[in-house]
Amino acid sequence: CYDSVQVAIGRPAPVSGEDADTAGQSQEAQQARQGDGGNGNAANVAAAAAAHVEPRHLDVILGEKRWYKLYIGGGIKHEGIIGGSSSGSSIEQLPRVQMETSAGLLNVSGCSDVTSAAYTVDQTGATTLGLSHDRPLYSCFAPYSALYNAVLTNPLLNASNTALRVTGRMDTVDWECARSSRDRTRSIGVKICNWGHVAVPEAAKDAYVGLEWTAAFRDVLPRRHPSSPYACDASPEIVAQAGPSWKHSLLYQHRLNNSLCDDKFNPTSGVDAHWSWEVAGPPGDVGFVKGTGGAALHVPVVDTLGGISLHASINGGFIRPITYGGLCPSTTSITDRFYVGGPIQLRGFMHSGIGPRAETGGKSTAGGDALGGDLFYTATVAASIPFPGISLLRDNGMRLFTFANAGTLTGLDATPASAILRSTRASVGGGLAIGTPMGRLEATYAVPLRYGPRDARRSVQFGLGFSFG
Repeated sequence: CYDSVQVAIGRPAPVSGEDADTAGQSQEAQQARQGDGGNGNAANVAAAAAAHVEPRHLDVILGEKRWYKLYIGGGIKHEGIIGGSSSGSSIEQLPRVQMETSAGLLNVSGCSDVTSAAYTVDQTGATTLGLSHDRPLYSCFAPYSALYNAVLTNPLLNASNTALRVTGRMDTVDWECARSSRDRTRSIGVKICNWGHVAVPEAAKDAYVGLEWTAAFRDVLPRRHPSSPYACDASPEIVAQAGPSWKHSLLYQHRLNNSLCDDKFNPTSGVDAHWSWEVAGPPGDVGFVKGTGGAALHVPVVDTLGGISLHASINGGFIRPITYGGLCPSTTSITDRFYVGGPIQLRGFMHSGIGPRAETGGKSTAGGDALGGDLFYTATVAASIPFPGISLLRDNGMRLFTFANAGTLTGLDATPASAILRSTRASVGGGLAIGTPMGRLEATYAVPLRYGPRDARRSVQFGLGFSFG
């Protein structure tokens, strides 16, 4: 709420009668010691001097921010494409450049609240309109009430950073590169989290805890045929999923966000973890329970070559439909399933490059549309050293690393453990990684060692994410 804070020690404060008597007694004691020839105890002299402190005014001057903000410019689209269907640590498709116009009202109610509206258009022509209101959670309760004090003093909460966020959103996410369709969503939501004013949980400065209720009207839009406007350029499985659906869900997330590591985006020591649970059901027409989780370990081993560190991570998740006695379908939607592949997550394979796939696909997915799965896991082991040779890169945190990763994505039915192991894909390779203000940026070269005949593979990749995967 403030652009600047100035603290100044001002004029001497008026001295009360009692303070004047105390000062006079101290002065008399000092004169008596001088009359003894200056042989008084030095400690007593210091104590007497400390007892006589001249009181002064303390002036605090606050420069309040403007009550509004306007922005017109560009950026990178992150809503809807960051880890929504997998580990939550990687961007699941290539970032999209977007033009953005936004306006906001700051501190209108005097409790650090922010009300904002934004309109964006990305490079594919997909538009987004978002409205949000953020305010500290304690401001929702009567001052100094039990709930008010609990929010500010409970060690499990983040004091005044704990926020209530109300959102409304109209968005279109383009998945034509993976499954020949777009997802159009119109949603409202209410979230309570320990870090307000963050676009995504992964961007929080420290560990993140959040509980979110969402009601979303969704529509799967298959890719249109370029020469026949009434035909679809997508597989029959994707066309069968076309049409609206209503999702009503409750989501809990807990992310350490590398708060126990030495670096947020390119750590060399420490541990990290994340987990989430989502339940969907009536009054929506989709029902499921969905859980994801993962952990990472970073251990420095020797100081040779500037410091060698070993890294290991594992991520996994499942989704199971709930019919609620026939009110919801017995299968999951392609919008809610998991998709695996791509840098940061499973290197050597393209985004949504493994798992169940249709026999055919649109022009952008000639190998067949990705259909997603109900169960996935990915695991990675790696070793890294500071970038050798060029001090500028090394001093800015760039590291050279080698890795081996494995993972799989199963179909929509229960799969025995032996089948999961038989379907595991694997690759090895090396690359460069550096932490940036936007996240972990890496360039890798991978050689797939185990893959299916219809997997989408790619050796050279550039990735952007929020944690090691």
